[in-house]
Amino acid sequence: MNYNIKDISVIIATYNRSDDLRKALNSFRQSISLLGEVIIVDQSTDNLTKKVVKSFKNITYYHSDIPSLTGARNIGISHLSKKSKIAVFIDDDVTLDKGYFNGILDVFNTHPDAKGVGGYFLPNIEINKLDMILRKLFLIEHLWPNIAKVYSVYGASYPSKLTKIIKSEWIPGFNMTYKTEVFGYEKFDSKLVKYALAEDFDFSVRVNKRYPGSLYITPYAKLIHHASTVERTPTTKLAYMNQINHVYIHFKSLSSLFGDIKLFWTLLGILVFRILNIIIKRRKIDLMKLIFYLKSIIYTYNNLSSIKKGNLKQVYKAISL
Repeated sequence: MNYNIKDISVIIATYNRSDDLRKALNSFRQSISLLGEVIIVDQSTDNLTKKVVKSFKNITYYHSDIPSLTGARNIGISHLSKKSKIAVFIDDDVTLDKGYFNGILDVFNTHPDAKGVGGYFLPNIEINKLDMILRKLFLIEHLWPNIAKVYSVYGASYPSKLTKIIKSEWIPGFNMTYKTEVFGYEKFDSKLVKYALAEDFDFSVRVNKRYPGSLYITPYAKLIHHASTVERTPTTKLAYMNQINHVYIHFKSLSSLFGDIKLFWTLLGILVFRILNIIIKRRKIDLMKLIFYLKSIIYTYNNLSSIKKGNLKQVYKAISL
């Protein structure tokens, strides 16, 4: 089957980021009328986002009072047109290159087995060779040329450079595209609330498990992720959410004897990194990060039974998440 731009639905979940959303929509303004549909799911506490959407034509707007990234994405899925064949999820703080949609379509048209595709952004991170080697050793997330693999729940690699279309084992959530047929089997996990850290990893791992080898990343669909500072989860709460969500996802999708050993090894590696940062950089913030890390690990361990069962609501509630 040959897909074209009319087969594409774009879904954007947004929360109190009207200025960022305007920039995102402006980056593909000329394509809006060509696409099958553009759906905005707004969870904002003001009317600014609604006003931004009204300044554009051919955009469908929905509002939800519950701030939840997974919830918003599922709302978008529930409102997809019956004609939609491809759903592009982008964050409200990205800007797309001119050829983004053509780059995505090219993968689906040349790789019939593809169920999901990610575009490519160049990570704005200075790569330290020793740092990367240690990250790889401890199965912690890291950058590596032309590789996007899952080593552990904390250890997904992303290409430091990308020179060709590659198979991937996960797709970052700020720009991920799936054939709509997968939503008959998989939805975003609503137990992961609010910012829902790692929901993208969780969803793509489940899709790749159901359809092995079906995920790709392409260098021909470029974008910039501006990583807006607006409405980010505070550092303390993020530390707890990081542990709770990753451990929950691990036991849901990746747990095995070897997998559990890898989880422990990675947690040990993160601890080593935290300590090394304190010794080398001598910054107060690194000491605080170590303290948050240890507290969140202890809290997660004490609530491990509830997390394994998926009772995240009560686990979050105790720390006001």
